[in-house]
Amino acid sequence: MPPLGIGYLQAFLTNNSVKCSILDLNNIFYNLASSELKKYWLISCNTFLEKNIFSLMQKNHPEEFKSLVDKMLEYEIIGFSCFKSNIHSTLKLARLLKSRNKTIRIIFGGPEMAREYFKTSGKFTKGILGLADFIVAGEGEKSLLNYIQKGPSKNRIASFCETGNLDKLPFPVYRGLDINSYPRKNSISILSSRGCVRKCKFCSEALLYKKFRVRPVKNLIEEIMYHKSKNKTEYFVFHDSLINGNLKKLEELCDKIIEKFGSIKWEAQIAIRNDMSGRLFKKIKKSGCYNLFTGLESGCDKTLKNMNKGFTTKDAVGFFKKLNDAGLFFGISVIVGYPGETESDFKESLDFIISNKSIIPKIEQVNPFTYYNGTGADKNPDKDSLKRLDVFIKAIKSHGLKHTNAFLGNLIEK
Repeated sequence: MPPLGIGYLQAFLTNNSVKCSILDLNNIFYNLASSELKKYWLISCNTFLEKNIFSLMQKNHPEEFKSLVDKMLEYEIIGFSCFKSNIHSTLKLARLLKSRNKTIRIIFGGPEMAREYFKTSGKFTKGILGLADFIVAGEGEKSLLNYIQKGPSKNRIASFCETGNLDKLPFPVYRGLDINSYPRKNSISILSSRGCVRKCKFCSEALLYKKFRVRPVKNLIEEIMYHKSKNKTEYFVFHDSLINGNLKKLEELCDKIIEKFGSIKWEAQIAIRNDMSGRLFKKIKKSGCYNLFTGLESGCDKTLKNMNKGFTTKDAVGFFKKLNDAGLFFGISVIVGYPGETESDFKESLDFIISNKSIIPKIEQVNPFTYYNGTGADKNPDKDSLKRLDVFIKAIKSHGLKHTNAFLGNLIEK
């Protein structure tokens, strides 16, 4: 789908009279790729492709590559949204642009810059500092606009300069992008909040924002109406860390969707909470929710406490039953080999999931513990985490639990 973060930046800058364009090189070159390369492209944590995609773009599509570089060179400032998956190609492209025009200014932002910020205690590596005129860690709108309006300064790093609230933040309309050129048709990403009310020790998403804020429901309804009318959008994918961070706002959103549209097709991530009413679950279903992603992570209370998840296995069972009673489909994610997890803890977690398979429609994702810089978890996973992953996968398959093969161990570098 179209890039949500860059879409927000474009909308914000345009609203502040800054001329800007989006180039989604990922989608452009994916669409140009062979069917074989497309399959390879979709493999998560594909480190070989991450390191070689830049040369493949140049080699396989030289004319398109040259045209896009020439287009970028028409601009004074180029900002890159950096992810772990594109940082190699981003640095190479930035180096190429600088070699062609030494006055061009390069800005690096995106989640990889937040990761680098915590990894280097805010100092960043020479490779990044040598290319970037400005670096943004965390939310980008205010920092980016300030840099554009005031120009370069001695302080080349902006960290977590967040908007006080989201009331006046314009939503993305993706000017210049062909919405229909993306693989997932009739779908759009949407965000109803930023940040998270939970502080799970292992979670990298907790590092992206300092504060939890919710968008006005009126603005969300306007965004949904815009995309339904303008782009004939059928599916809305919420990318909030949790859709139920503010229960009052969630209920208001469901009420307004039911009032304005009857229902829309939407999905989201949802946190396990024991204070949600059956009424709210029914409204979530009535408003058109077709899938929810739930971070269980473990079926062992000791491990849940170590993770700082904020709920118990008893809470989880109650939550799953309410989802089932409302007719809501959902999947859970699981972490194996979390620091401090013993063999007994792992068995307890697996037994919990197997014994509750009648109320767990799907295992959405299973991974060994992965450490992210800046999180509060111990760096070292249990030494048997990969072995436990194998045991877990075999067990859920033998017990007939529905699962997504592509997300079994998808965070393991390949």
